[in-house]
Amino acid sequence: MTADALVEFRGLEKEFSGTKALKGVSLEFRRGEVHGLLGENGAGKSTLIKILTGVYTPTGGEILLEGKAVKIGSPLDAHKLGLGAVYQDAELVNSFTVAQNVLLGNEHGFVISSKAVHDEARRIFSEIGIEVDVERKASTLSAAEMQLVTLATLFHRKYKLIVLDEPTARLSGKEVELLFTIIKSFLDQGITIVYISHRLGEIKRICDRVTILRGGLVSATLERDEISEDRVTELMVDRSRSDLDTENPGLAQDRMVLEVENLRTEKLKPLSFTVRAGEVLGITGPVGGGMEQVEHALGGIGGYEGTVKVNGKVVSIDSPVASRRHGISLIPEDRRKQALFPNLTMAQNICLPVLSTLTRLGLIRTSLENGYADGVMRRLSVYPHQPAKAVKFFSGGNQQKAVIGKWLSAESDVYIFVEPTSGVDVGAIKEIYDIILHMAREGAAIIVISSSVKEVLSLAETVFVIHDGDLVHAAPKAECTHDQLLAIAMRGRTSVAAA
Repeated sequence: MTADALVEFRGLEKEFSGTKALKGVSLEFRRGEVHGLLGENGAGKSTLIKILTGVYTPTGGEILLEGKAVKIGSPLDAHKLGLGAVYQDAELVNSFTVAQNVLLGNEHGFVISSKAVHDEARRIFSEIGIEVDVERKASTLSAAEMQLVTLATLFHRKYKLIVLDEPTARLSGKEVELLFTIIKSFLDQGITIVYISHRLGEIKRICDRVTILRGGLVSATLERDEISEDRVTELMVDRSRSDLDTENPGLAQDRMVLEVENLRTEKLKPLSFTVRAGEVLGITGPVGGGMEQVEHALGGIGGYEGTVKVNGKVVSIDSPVASRRHGISLIPEDRRKQALFPNLTMAQNICLPVLSTLTRLGLIRTSLENGYADGVMRRLSVYPHQPAKAVKFFSGGNQQKAVIGKWLSAESDVYIFVEPTSGVDVGAIKEIYDIILHMAREGAAIIVISSSVKEVLSLAETVFVIHDGDLVHAAPKAECTHDQLLAIAMRGRTSVAAA
């Protein structure tokens, strides 16, 4: 253990029902550093962090905090030791104000002054540069705002180490810059940051060191100047980066499937487009810039004006049920809250749309359910092949495959993928891309909505950029470059439509 080590793991092991998630992990997090933690989904990152924050207890090995062995048997233990985490699905007490959430658990006395609580919260937010009305109810916050408020909570409690799990997954460019500013203020106070992300650009920008896990073991720890996309990819998946590249070869057929004319919402200016069988339309732009309105309208989540035709027939989409009835399947970004039931088994989640075919005399046959799910899991390479295992225990990439697997039997005409690889490692990204392109080959019309320009260029034949609710760019993928699309997405510069 080095002199400046804050936390050290020695031979850490964790076993779940005979499966070893960690096989003897040894590494250290130093005081005041940003330490990146990378690895494929299922490599052990989440298990390691949940042990550190008291969610799981290790099967073997030990944890040292400032040179002394510690037992972390619960999240409360971790809290008392100054160890905390902000997860990408951060949640607050919805009925409380922002201020009440920030100071929750730190009140003193029997009579709590609401004014004092809100004044103290304003002081905290001012100190770290977050602009949020502290009197707002938590239920009114966006996912990005919830993350920032949770960060303020940990800042207030003077934690020694904070884990950030995919912190920029739902942040706009401006919010990402604010996050990095907040991280710097944490570092100035000697707080250690463990940064989990699949966005290598961010890792290279802010991390002092990075540790890559593979198969429950430490693959390597790299210094900042050793970090490169090729090196990290090989350490994560034992394959070269070029083996993981994907490109749409041009799968569009002549048959028109989806026709949208003058689609308009409160945040989206009139938008018209078509998608043919086998075609992948990619829509990108800044988070919150309006591209998500296409998902809301066609998925029946929000109201719209305009005309939508599926296979030449005008349809009315006023609910998710209506969207499904008209042959549209939505694979949303927030799989945990919008697409899965974490406490149900993988089989139960995958089989939800087809339950009526798996019953006998009105009762669900578990054997049929598990058998059907096992077939889907094998088709999509979902590991481990354990249909009866709760979905919350699967990695993010395998959870995303489960969401896709739910709708395979639906044989929809249109599939809408929203941020399809958010929080997914490079190996699983390739697998999900291959699934999407396979669905296109089978004749589905596909829309991919993603803030990742690289993702859109990998999958789409036609590319749209939406900025401030306006279509500012439309062109065949062959006429687009990464830097060009990124500039348009960031600045909203209008170009001549060519779609």
